[in-house]
Amino acid sequence: MELDISKASLPVFQALSSDIRLEIIRRVGEGTHTASQLSHEMSLSESAISKNLNILIKAGLLAKKTSVDSRKKDLKLAVQNINVHLPSILFPKYKKLMYDIPIGSYFEIENITSSCGLASSEQVIGKFDDSNAFLSPERFKADLIWFTNGMVKYQLPNQIPRGASPKLIEISFEISSEFPVSNNNWPSNIGCWVNDKFVGSFIVPGNFSDVRGRLTPEWWANDLSQYGQLKHLRINDESTGVDGQQISDVTLEQLGLDESTSISLTLGVLETNGENHGLTLFGQKFGNYSQGINVAVYFATEEHS
Repeated sequence: MELDISKASLPVFQALSSDIRLEIIRRVGEGTHTASQLSHEMSLSESAISKNLNILIKAGLLAKKTSVDSRKKDLKLAVQNINVHLPSILFPKYKKLMYDIPIGSYFEIENITSSCGLASSEQVIGKFDDSNAFLSPERFKADLIWFTNGMVKYQLPNQIPRGASPKLIEISFEISSEFPVSNNNWPSNIGCWVNDKFVGSFIVPGNFSDVRGRLTPEWWANDLSQYGQLKHLRINDESTGVDGQQISDVTLEQLGLDESTSISLTLGVLETNGENHGLTLFGQKFGNYSQGINVAVYFATEEHS
């Protein structure tokens, strides 16, 4: 489960802010399966247990499933991990250029293979597992794209003023791996290139459908990709990192921004142990974050250098 500090995440934080509910989560994870068992083990009334269970279920932390005895509802954990994304700490003296690139407005694709496809907020674009759909004019409406092999390239104008000094590029996007239907344990190695320079790679752990994405449209099936992880790729004068962890020694100077009229980002699937586990990108109307690919370029003019 992916959280930030917006109001949309508040029900989860509130659900976790209780000793009783934390104990319920621990016991369900260890094998306690029913509300009556919890009531007995924790010496609480069934009404108190029911109240706290409802809070945990509404927050997406627990779920009910029909047991062998159809009259009972067994409890299970609905998530395995929770990641909390906090705001970036940035230097206010720097000036900033901001871009939000829709995920369907890619500049180039290469070696796309199935399983693959695109979807807008209203319908699938073209056919499932048909790489030709990536050439369709309808691709610009895409809010979800996925493929097992290949890469996708985005490009935007380099509007850093002449004579200014680039200090930081931050690129954020919501991403998961790709598995037919879904698979929460399906790690994929994702490679990143900026201005055609390989800047490093990172792992996304799965193709998630344990809970529905906050923005995922209702017509999209529950057992298909629901959301991804929000990744922050940052390149500065010293190195390149993802989510605060260094992934390479590539620096801004190596990107040739002084000589380039554009800035490009390429995301591709790297082979790991002889296998490719794909990637899925989420746009403004799929997943948990209302954004495409956000790019922020920080620079200093001469008076602030």
